[in-house]
Amino acid sequence: MGCHVTIVTTKGERHEFELHDADLIGMDARKAQEWLGHEFESAGCVPTNPVGKLLLADKILCLAKTQKDAAYANPSPWVKSFVRAAAAAIGRSVLTIDLGNHSLGY
Repeated sequence: MGCHVTIVTTKGERHEFELHDADLIGMDARKAQEWLGHEFESAGCVPTNPVGKLLLADKILCLAKTQKDAAYANPSPWVKSFVRAAAAAIGRSVLTIDLGNHSLGY
């Protein structure tokens, strides 16, 4: 199943990514979560939950915020991998990552 991913920047700009089944080959939910976890640690992100519990949504939102807004207008290989991993990890046909409201929608 493909996925339509929208990233809404802190300035309200919307960036659309259309992933087809072929784009997600080799990236199942487990691999996606491992990729997100590795990148989360590499970026020095910290859990937003004071108890320390790290939710998938937190990983996705914190990682998305490590990039400048302009990175989504001209996506780098990292941004493309991030979008792919986020879509595979969530496993829905639509995903919205809203950085301004710090929320995910699907």
